[in-house]
Amino acid sequence: MSAGQPIRFHAAHVPPATHDAVAAALASKHLRAGGGFSSKARALVGAHVGHDRVFLTNSCTSALEIAALALDLGPEDEVVVPSFTFCATATAFARMGARIILADTDPATMMVTAETLEARFTSRTRAVVVVHYGGAAAPMTEIRALCERRGVVILEDAAQAYGATQDGRAVGTAGLFAAFSFHETKIISSGHGGALVLNSDDPVLKDRIEELLARGTNYPAFARKEVSHYEWTSVSSSFEMPDLNAALLYGQLRHASEILLKCRAIWAYYEKRLSRLPVDILRPDAATRANGYSFAFLCPDREGARRVLAGSDRRGLGLQSHYKPLHLSRYAGHIDAASCPGASSSWARLVRLPVHMGLRPEDAARICAFLETELG
Repeated sequence: MSAGQPIRFHAAHVPPATHDAVAAALASKHLRAGGGFSSKARALVGAHVGHDRVFLTNSCTSALEIAALALDLGPEDEVVVPSFTFCATATAFARMGARIILADTDPATMMVTAETLEARFTSRTRAVVVVHYGGAAAPMTEIRALCERRGVVILEDAAQAYGATQDGRAVGTAGLFAAFSFHETKIISSGHGGALVLNSDDPVLKDRIEELLARGTNYPAFARKEVSHYEWTSVSSSFEMPDLNAALLYGQLRHASEILLKCRAIWAYYEKRLSRLPVDILRPDAATRANGYSFAFLCPDREGARRVLAGSDRRGLGLQSHYKPLHLSRYAGHIDAASCPGASSSWARLVRLPVHMGLRPEDAARICAFLETELG
């Protein structure tokens, strides 16, 4: 296998429309939240999810924190969260004082199932956070049936899943809330940003979210001239996406079809080349059309994964692992960190391959040739 330039695991994509949008945002001199590009970007995200109850935020974490505040979660409430996830999934609810309960994940998908969630339910379970890992989707039909039966609120951490669909619907439309990430490392990016989606037409809940976005004031009512002065109404924070970031997001969203097409093509190429290797590829279920954000597999054992990652480092191929499960983290002593055998047996065997707009066909071929030699 011939050497080449180092391959980055991720490279930011800046389509031509982004330059024009940012220039227009700068010329408008409205760089804070609520400008013209905020409206345009919201409309495109709304078109994707099928309604206009979309709120742009400065991060996916902020979107989750708004949901936690809107639900008024507290110390008497338990929130079930996957152990295999980025810590922000849990932190957003722990900051509210809610008790975090960790659920195991299925090694075939690295996501929760109805069975792993139900095993952690108690009479105090108020909500579950379902993480859609790797641009695919958790089995929402079964999870919704469980949560409806038990009276539990579903929040979808769809940080990695923008553009994915399940049963013909946008991923992020099955729960009461969904949070998307538009961080630079995600498939669609505003540099740093996110969105909260409210999948309910409850006007009280919508008003609550708007007040939280107004830093805990009734400024939205003041802007509509419904009150003569605005005032402090609740505890909140600064969660909104600035309009300059919304311009970045708008430029990306206009090219979403092109970005999804290429990332899915890279994913398909990897699967075709690597399907005969002795690894377990993380594949979406039959109902899901993943967005191509991530291609990942599990090596047969930890040593195999370490060997592959070390070889990739030496050759500059950009392969990576991922985070340690929360139940094995340094902070686990502060929460209900029960045994999660599925996550424990799989996380250290995980290998992820570069998927991004800057990846060339010859880069993907080099990566596959290395893996075929190393694992074949």
